[in-house]
Amino acid sequence: MKNFSGIEKILGRAGLENRSALSETEVYEVLKIAGLCVPQYSLYPTRALEPSAAALEACSKLSGDKLVLKLVSSKTLHKTESGGVKIVPKEKGAVAEAFRLMKAAFPDAESFMASEFAEHSPFALGEELMVGARADDAFGPVITLGVGGTNAEGLTASLKAGMSPAIMPVDLAHNRRDWQKFLDGAWIWRYTSGCVRGSKRIARDEDMIEWLEAFAGIMKHFRDGGQSEWAIVEFEVNPVAVANGRLVALDGVLRFRKAEKKERARPSAKGIAGLLKPASVAIVGVSEGKMNMARIILNNVLKAGFDRSRTYIIKDYTGAIDGVKCWADPKDLPETVDMYVVAVPSKEVPDVLARAGASGKVNGVVLISGGMGEKAGSEGMGASVVRTIAEAKAVNPDFVLSGGNSLGIVLPRSKVNTLFIPEYKMAYPLGENPHIAETAFVSQSGAFVISALSKMPWLKPAYSITVGNQQDITVVDYVEKLAENDDIGVLLVYIEGFKYADGLLLAQVVEKAVKKGKRVIVYKAGRTVVGQKAVMGHTASIAGDYLVTKNILEKAGALVAETFDDFNDLSAMACYFSGFTIKTGNTFFISNAGFESAGMADSVKGAMTAEIKDRELIGNMNKVLQDFKLDAIVDVKNPMDVTPMAADGAVERITGLVLASDEFGAVVLSMIPLTPALNTLPKGGGPYPDDLDKSYLPAVAAQMKSAAKPVLFCVASGGLYDPYCDYALTLGMPVFRSADRAVEVYRKYLEYVKKSCRSPEF
Repeated sequence: MKNFSGIEKILGRAGLENRSALSETEVYEVLKIAGLCVPQYSLYPTRALEPSAAALEACSKLSGDKLVLKLVSSKTLHKTESGGVKIVPKEKGAVAEAFRLMKAAFPDAESFMASEFAEHSPFALGEELMVGARADDAFGPVITLGVGGTNAEGLTASLKAGMSPAIMPVDLAHNRRDWQKFLDGAWIWRYTSGCVRGSKRIARDEDMIEWLEAFAGIMKHFRDGGQSEWAIVEFEVNPVAVANGRLVALDGVLRFRKAEKKERARPSAKGIAGLLKPASVAIVGVSEGKMNMARIILNNVLKAGFDRSRTYIIKDYTGAIDGVKCWADPKDLPETVDMYVVAVPSKEVPDVLARAGASGKVNGVVLISGGMGEKAGSEGMGASVVRTIAEAKAVNPDFVLSGGNSLGIVLPRSKVNTLFIPEYKMAYPLGENPHIAETAFVSQSGAFVISALSKMPWLKPAYSITVGNQQDITVVDYVEKLAENDDIGVLLVYIEGFKYADGLLLAQVVEKAVKKGKRVIVYKAGRTVVGQKAVMGHTASIAGDYLVTKNILEKAGALVAETFDDFNDLSAMACYFSGFTIKTGNTFFISNAGFESAGMADSVKGAMTAEIKDRELIGNMNKVLQDFKLDAIVDVKNPMDVTPMAADGAVERITGLVLASDEFGAVVLSMIPLTPALNTLPKGGGPYPDDLDKSYLPAVAAQMKSAAKPVLFCVASGGLYDPYCDYALTLGMPVFRSADRAVEVYRKYLEYVKKSCRSPEF
């Protein structure tokens, strides 16, 4: 629809009455203007209501065998629960009596209405729907389609997360094809469209798409920064009944307010690029006497190998510190600095930033200092920083700020490490792992990054960015820039809250990244009321609705991790396997322990299968069992328990045969290392004959890379076998310490690859 003047008038009248919500009949008028179906109705103001006369008019005017009488009151939100809705036979006496009872029960009601009854079954799934829309600062206007009716909330809560409602930002729906895809993915519409076994189609897709497009058009027009002086906050019809093949609105809510001119000034792409690949670094806050935070950063930058001649200290001090010259004021620097690291007490931050901005010699600031709005009582300081950033941009449009409360940035290729973590507290974060995809790790929380790097020492990202308060550059700004890098194969993202419109931007970036073959793993914090309060206390974020975020990002192509452990394990899958094309969910499971074989079998579901049908493969595997004298105790099956008697050679040959077969897409390989038949301890490490170089691991690692198929290596044993695990990592094999955990996480990754990364159907 293009003509919104009628709706403008309805909102304008309500606004003049200082109302923030429309009455149900006004919502009906909005729907009629939009070309959507509403029941015939008559409205009766309470003061003028004479039950007998109203009953006579309603019975003569409205069609059908039944009428619906409703309370119309701004003071009663839940009409059905309070007795404000009555379905009565279309008989004058029954209608008049119902009017009398309702008028007596609700003397303060503004009015009552009578409407035709849309014949349908409210207890049949798919016959009552909920179509809704709401304004969202992160994603813009969002449309929802879910279960409708009086029990919609309870039924939706009982469903698995993500089943209902279906969610779509209107700015991501560009045409009818997008709406059709949305509709195809809506759980409840499967019942309406007859796609569930035993059901039949009761409404047309095109009719529902008309509803969705109408809601989207209205929300696009009546939004912050839109074409109207009004912004719709919430617009919901519940239920939309399917009656005789038509979609009919039976109840409606619309809340609105004056529109606001909201926007977020996006930081300079050049400034961000300089922070991601700095040619010069300056540090503020370095002590000449003690090893304070800024001096730790200076030493970490120098140890990383950054050019000392292009490293500067901003300090009114004669001479040098750790061989780096000091400059009293940034305006005196010999060049414009790409990365200006500020680690000073919070009260000094506004002055330091003001001097940096006024100098015109600073493009990118990394603000380590905290207390910039994330702590109660520091809001004034945060606002001061924001003002200073704006003043700096007026002098230099390429001025950008990352932070505050940032832990720093690590860039191995640029030889930069601005973490303030001492070396003795953490393994040195620079370096490369040739066995994994080039990875960018962008996190709002610095502690999340260093925790992950500590637990996963194999993870050597090409970019480790900790963002903090997002007072200028946000997590999404960094992700957008890094996603443009064709060399990056995996994007790891931890985010607590979105700045204005950043959720929508992230979804768009993810969609583009996935189309280019990248894997995107996201952890979103601030999911509950308590979690949102914790996030606000940490980095002054805007924590949006988790379900909306998860649903939208997953549809865009991200893998949203539910737990920290999931994030770590799924990151391992993505980093090690993103270059492999997984053509089938059929997976081979091999162990030398019966309990693991049984546990793995119990975990097989969803996109994962465990079949073995290839007769030639079975014959070749039986030959291996014969060669190693295992055929008397081992059968070829999947999962396959080769028993503790299996030697390295047997495991190597069986795994190689499976990886060479088109029947399988991956192998889960879990060998309890305590058996004497396997080499699972390092050579010369004690009174045992083991030699890891003689284990099956080197050959299996080579087979994995040659076949380009995932091999998940599991070691369900204690610390004695850490060297065994470390050895596998050096060969390029991801390691898990529990077989059932490995199977569970691989299944999630497999379903992600199938759904989001457009791998061939399996």
